[in-house]
Amino acid sequence: MSRNYDIGSRDMFTAGRMLLKDRSLNGFKTQSDYIDRWRLFTVYAEAKGVKKMEQVTASFVIDYGRHLQKQLEAGVYSSASAPKNYVSTVNCVMRLATGGQWKTVRPSKDCGIERRKYIPKTSKALPEAKHQAVQHAIDDRLARIMDLQRTLGLRFKESCLFDANAALKQLGKFGFITIQSGTKGGRPRRLPCDDEMRKVIEAAAEIQSGRSMIPKEMTYLKFRQECYQQAKANDMSFHPERHAFAQKRYRELVKAPCPLEAGWEHKGRIGKLAEYLSISETEAKRIDEEARLKISMELGHSRVEISNAYLG
Repeated sequence: MSRNYDIGSRDMFTAGRMLLKDRSLNGFKTQSDYIDRWRLFTVYAEAKGVKKMEQVTASFVIDYGRHLQKQLEAGVYSSASAPKNYVSTVNCVMRLATGGQWKTVRPSKDCGIERRKYIPKTSKALPEAKHQAVQHAIDDRLARIMDLQRTLGLRFKESCLFDANAALKQLGKFGFITIQSGTKGGRPRRLPCDDEMRKVIEAAAEIQSGRSMIPKEMTYLKFRQECYQQAKANDMSFHPERHAFAQKRYRELVKAPCPLEAGWEHKGRIGKLAEYLSISETEAKRIDEEARLKISMELGHSRVEISNAYLG
């Protein structure tokens, strides 16, 4: 380890954050993403009793990668890209900490993080009954954040950084809102809103105390930690709310349930859809592809294939 940097006297998250800020050549946005990912690793590590960077070994990072793969299989992530990025971030920090002596842990080969297209067999959407039950068990602010995810399809970070007051003004003026804060890669997206969405945004605005859903006196990282503690206490995670959004949008756009909701196999879905809608398979394929692309873009992605993880 780099003794002149005195990382041994600091907690692991702080040491890694300082390394990224002072030694990384990445831009501010990329640094911010890396810091968020490093935070997730340190939370996992500390829960396993690893509290100093000197204790981090390649085998421990491999175990972390396998843990992320299990989360991927459980539907926490929509693709393998996020788990791979998390492992890559740990590699980056450890290389900085060891002066380049760190042996890189390979996300796919060493950790087994899924490289193939991942199409689940069962729905990962949070059922409405579970959503309602959790709403009564958590605080009002987190309840509104979950509503934003479920109704607008926002990622957890996007929902935390959401400025409901500004969104209402934009909605009143233009009839749509722009999602920009907290988006993957900083890519903004335009989202049309119906009456249900407006009501959810209005409810969020009533809770909002600053320029986002995060309390004015808290940082995003601290707020996220508290939210995840509430989620863990109620045996749920946040990403399944996006699955619920995607499946609802498919029903709205196609006038039929998505394959996961209907119990159709992915390969035979077009024939089943054609039969359900009483149309040709050619028309069913066109409708399905158009809906998947639209939903993918509304979720903040750009490829039709991404929707497979949400819809089947």
